[in-house]
Amino acid sequence: METNVPRLVVAAPKSGSGKTMIVCGIIRALKKRGLNVAAFKCGPDYIDPMFHRKVLGVETGNIDTFFTDENLTKYIFQKESKGADIVITEGVMGYYDGLGGISEKGSSYETAKTIKANVILTVDGKGASVSLAAVIKGIKDYKEDSNIKGIILNKVSPMYYERIKGLIEKECGVEVVGFLPEMKGMEVNSRHLGLIAPNEVNKFSQWADKIADEVEKNINVDRLLEISKENEPIEYNEVFIPKYKENIKIAVAKDEAFSFYYRENIELLKEMGAEIIYFSPLNNEEVPKESDGLILWGGYPENYGSEIEKSVKTKRSVKQAFEKNMPALAECGGFMYLQKEMEDKDGNTVKTAGALKGRAYKTDRSVRFGYIEAECFKSGLLGEKGGKIRGHEFHYWDCTENGSDFIAYKPLRKSSYKCMINNNNFAGGFPHLYYYSNINMIFNFIKECGKYKAGRLAKEHWDKIAKPIDSLGILEENVVKLCRICRNPRPPKINKKALVIMCGDHGVVSEGVTQTGSEVTKIVSENFAKGLSTVNCMAEYTNTDVFVIDMGMDTPNYSEKEIVRGAVIDRKIERGCKNIGRESAMSVENCVKAIKTGIDIVRELKEKGYGIIATGEMGIGNTTPSTALSAVFLNADIRKITGKGAGLSLKGIEKKINVIERAVKRVKEKNIEDPVEILAEVGGYEIAGMTGLFLGGLKYEIPIVADGAISGAAAVTAKAIDGRVTDYIIASHKSKEEVSKIQLEFLGLKAVIDGEMCLGEGTGAVSVFPLLEIGTDVYKKMGSFNDYKIEPYKRFEEE
Repeated sequence: METNVPRLVVAAPKSGSGKTMIVCGIIRALKKRGLNVAAFKCGPDYIDPMFHRKVLGVETGNIDTFFTDENLTKYIFQKESKGADIVITEGVMGYYDGLGGISEKGSSYETAKTIKANVILTVDGKGASVSLAAVIKGIKDYKEDSNIKGIILNKVSPMYYERIKGLIEKECGVEVVGFLPEMKGMEVNSRHLGLIAPNEVNKFSQWADKIADEVEKNINVDRLLEISKENEPIEYNEVFIPKYKENIKIAVAKDEAFSFYYRENIELLKEMGAEIIYFSPLNNEEVPKESDGLILWGGYPENYGSEIEKSVKTKRSVKQAFEKNMPALAECGGFMYLQKEMEDKDGNTVKTAGALKGRAYKTDRSVRFGYIEAECFKSGLLGEKGGKIRGHEFHYWDCTENGSDFIAYKPLRKSSYKCMINNNNFAGGFPHLYYYSNINMIFNFIKECGKYKAGRLAKEHWDKIAKPIDSLGILEENVVKLCRICRNPRPPKINKKALVIMCGDHGVVSEGVTQTGSEVTKIVSENFAKGLSTVNCMAEYTNTDVFVIDMGMDTPNYSEKEIVRGAVIDRKIERGCKNIGRESAMSVENCVKAIKTGIDIVRELKEKGYGIIATGEMGIGNTTPSTALSAVFLNADIRKITGKGAGLSLKGIEKKINVIERAVKRVKEKNIEDPVEILAEVGGYEIAGMTGLFLGGLKYEIPIVADGAISGAAAVTAKAIDGRVTDYIIASHKSKEEVSKIQLEFLGLKAVIDGEMCLGEGTGAVSVFPLLEIGTDVYKKMGSFNDYKIEPYKRFEEE
């Protein structure tokens, strides 16, 4: 595809040459001629575009070849310039100045090349004469493809202009298209983040008109229009933008204190399906009740300390949004606003929203200035660990709690630093992110907003049902969770239910920590397949299909490979794991295979139409590794959390404790921190497989029902790998094993049943299915207060 809109890049040899003032004058002059003008700013600056918006009366954008590759840059340019008669792009710094002061990457020059635009060079002529020709010639000829087609001289007198114009054209071989005289009192002043905002320019409209008059008087605007049409067409490929199927509403703070944003970010959110609702913290406006997400971009909150101190309603509503786990993004000034308190420009400490625990304070210099590429160090609202997004930092304030969930890499340098918070519901920090640099990351935020909306509407529906509010307790919470998972305020009927029983043997049996030998694993697993065990009776009653998986039994391979009922399914990684009391349970490579197997099984079952999966396990000796995993991840007292398993004597329990202590000590001595490596060190194949089931629930968006303590150890491990898994886990019961309680606390989950069960096999997980079905039936069928003409109960928000 191609576009060939008339376009110019207005650049300069260096910052401070008057680009912004001249660009505003040109735009205003063109607008007065009745032309439809679009504008861009090269680079990451968000203040210059604010001047363009004031002049144009419409949005203007940023175009940055560090943020986006060549095709994406062209795509954004053509998309945001559709319908324009001419596009004026203001350059950044000096014409060739790019990353790190040593590269042309991200420069005005690279931008002009990318969008195939002719360039007008603006040169400050004050205090120079013939040297101007040397400067212009040097910049023009520095690159053969500089594409500089015209010169505007700034701060020169009419008399001097007539003398120097001919010299420049003769010596430099480039046309001089006009000048501006020195206009005292008209310059745009700067402060700690660059130019002052346009709303701070006295009588802005008159200011812009006066500059436009000088442009029309002294610059050949007709020639500028001609030069803008002398460009080659831009060829580009379409870019796929994912779209969310339902309308979601995102509340965005916007006023004088929160005014730094990239237009492209807003437009991308809209294209993905979001409706943007603006609110003003300075005017004490609350986060709209119907909001499904929240964004606090940057600005100058430090300049409005008194107003922020007084905006009690806004601060309370923002904090409540966080308490309700509304998905939220924040950058720089918005991140500062979320802290408990902030130092304003006058040194006063003001109370801010208090959604985060830190304090924002003023420093004596710019902090962490420049471009970054931020990599997810921990999975969260912006997606999986390892995802990368680009942005820019420029701030004189810092914070006591900056976060450490991303690693920011400085381009063309070896330096990096930790930054930002990225948990299940919030991502924020000082970097201003450019959303197009990782579209999938931002769509993940949109999807989380969709989940929140479904949960919000489901909760509202429960409150309308003719019964006391919250009277079905945890059952209500789990129906809301089912709605969130399917992103629909009406949960699907749970027609096809599966129980996946992961089986594996353990070398630790040789330590005498069990009543029976490993041969029992094979016997019981085959009984599961034949329908001869306790859980089979329960599964039949609850209409649940049972799938038995050999993850690592010490047996020959079974013949069945496909996911079917009535057979032990061979997904064996290895014939049993090693003795964790003396060595690693498995290699990291095999551990990864086992986790992936669990994830794949979720996909296969979902493809067969199953809507919910329960976890079960079988493995003689597996309470020992599950306790070891819990001790490591939960930093728990081994003696307190070690149970008797399948009926150990006191002597047997002491042996078990000793083995676990040795295993945990080895993890610490090896300084193992990666959760997958910890699982490989002290886990087991069936536990790794269940870990994969929980991670598969996250990946394929299907609820996974956790069983007891061993399943709980797998869930804890899965959370350590990716904290988002808990949004897809339903805790069935609180096992009689002491460790179950602290597992649930770590997971932030409440069990539906407390029946002192400890059989395993998935019996607790299957037991909860009828209750979930009862809950969804009540939710769907019960009448409202209005239906029964009863005065409704009220939910009172805490002040």
